[in-house]
Amino acid sequence: MGDLFLGIDLGGTNVKIGVCDDAGGIKGRVSIPSQADRGPQDTVNRMADAAEMIMENTGRARACGSGLPGPLDLERRTLSRANNLPGWIKVPYPDLLGKRLGIPTFMENDANCAAWGEYIAGVGRGTQSLVLYTLGTGIGGGLVINGDLWVGASGGAGELGHMTMDPDGPPCACGQNGCLEQYASATAVATRWGKGGARECFDAARAGDAGAMAVVDWAADALALGIANMTRVLHPEMIVLAGGMAQAGTLLLEKVREGVRKRCFPAFFERIRIEISQVSGDDAGWLGAALWAARKVDAHAIREPTGLR
Repeated sequence: MGDLFLGIDLGGTNVKIGVCDDAGGIKGRVSIPSQADRGPQDTVNRMADAAEMIMENTGRARACGSGLPGPLDLERRTLSRANNLPGWIKVPYPDLLGKRLGIPTFMENDANCAAWGEYIAGVGRGTQSLVLYTLGTGIGGGLVINGDLWVGASGGAGELGHMTMDPDGPPCACGQNGCLEQYASATAVATRWGKGGARECFDAARAGDAGAMAVVDWAADALALGIANMTRVLHPEMIVLAGGMAQAGTLLLEKVREGVRKRCFPAFFERIRIEISQVSGDDAGWLGAALWAARKVDAHAIREPTGLR
């Protein structure tokens, strides 16, 4: 049997933990409550206990990767803060968890982990460049360029939801106005529709509700504009739509593809694929984190250029 890798996706409500091989084959998984208000050490201890229990059945993992929300330091040794994890400020997370597990432990932004998982084990297999949009309460993103994650000079690249669409647009929690997530997130769709959540809006659009369809068109057009602008800078091989709102499937996908086509140079659009994520939403975070650990444990002794990790 080949090497196994442990992955952890730490969310505000639940922690998803699993073991996979280096190709993304899932060997076991479990979910436990985060209970993050009890503090980092308590959560880390319970995660480690659950991970040990899984590895008793699957075999010992060679390394652990963990996806976390919020800004991380460039070296990926400190979680600076996480808005949905109360009191988690400047937490030396990999050291805390690695000490309990006794194996090399790495952390990365959760959206970056999702992008890496899609690149290795999902719809992005075989590409060298990929941009993933996570469409949920907000909009996050992850960038794979030349077969590696791109995190930028300070480690925070990929904030695709905070590209300015209209400087006079609605205020965003980030302090700016008119960010993409004010138009194309599940929250924005639900707010504009005003009759329920984003899922209900898409269901109503499929059933022929003209008002719901107008909202879907509005959100898809904004997302297409953001993607078109991004492609002019990066021109990746693939755009992946992930997260809860991406479950709308073809209804969203075809509208976004058409919106990007109208805004892109023909030569650009012909070389870009826009697809829905293939990695299950429940597995995307931990699986991507585990596969990132597989990448990092072999490269750990190699000095990497600043900004490309």
